[in-house]
Amino acid sequence: MPAHFEMFNLFITKHVDFTEAELIAFNNQCKKVNFSKGELIMKAGEVQQNLYFLTKGIIRNYVENNKGEIKIYNFRSENMTVTGYATYNYEDNLKALVNVECLEDCTLIKVPFEAINFVINNMKLGDRLGRYMAEAHVVQMLHYVLQRDTKTIIERLESIDKSFPNIHQRVPQYMIASYLGITPVHLSNLKKRRKPLKQ
Repeated sequence: MPAHFEMFNLFITKHVDFTEAELIAFNNQCKKVNFSKGELIMKAGEVQQNLYFLTKGIIRNYVENNKGEIKIYNFRSENMTVTGYATYNYEDNLKALVNVECLEDCTLIKVPFEAINFVINNMKLGDRLGRYMAEAHVVQMLHYVLQRDTKTIIERLESIDKSFPNIHQRVPQYMIASYLGITPVHLSNLKKRRKPLKQ
C-alpha cells in the first residue's frame, strides 16, 4: 500500500475501529492527489465537494478583504485534515469560507463527500469518522479565535511552534506574522527576545 494511504489509514484507525474490509472499501472511494506550490486547493465562495488529508507539504487558510489585505487563519501540515471550514453536510451545497493554498508542493488524500456518506450509511462506526474529519478543522479554527482573545503574542508564538516545529523554515515570516496579527519586524524582535523552547 502506498505510504500516503498508510498515513491516512493510521489517522483513520486512531479514531475509528474499522475492519480491514471496511478500510479497503473506504480507501477505494478516495484518491491521492498532488498540488503545486501556490496552487489553491479550495477557493472562498466556491462549493466544497471534498475533504482532504494532508500527507506531504504545508498549506495556509486565508481570506482577502475588499482592501486587498490578506488575513491568515490557520496552517495545516502532514497528518492533518484540510477543509474550507464549512461544516460537512452531504445534502447541502456548502461554500468554502476561506482560501486553501499550498505553500509547498503538496500531496493529499481526497475524500469526496460521497465517500463520507458511503461510510456513514454502510459502516457501523462511519458516522464517527465523518464527524471527526469534518469537525476537527472547525475546532482548530475555534482554538485560533480563543487563543487570539486570551493568550499573549509570545504564548501564541510558542503554540504555533509546538504545532509546527519547523514552520519558520517552511513558511515566510510575513505569513506567520499575519497569523499572529503583528508586523514581520515585531515577529523578528519577539523571536530574538523569547526564551528557547524546552526540547
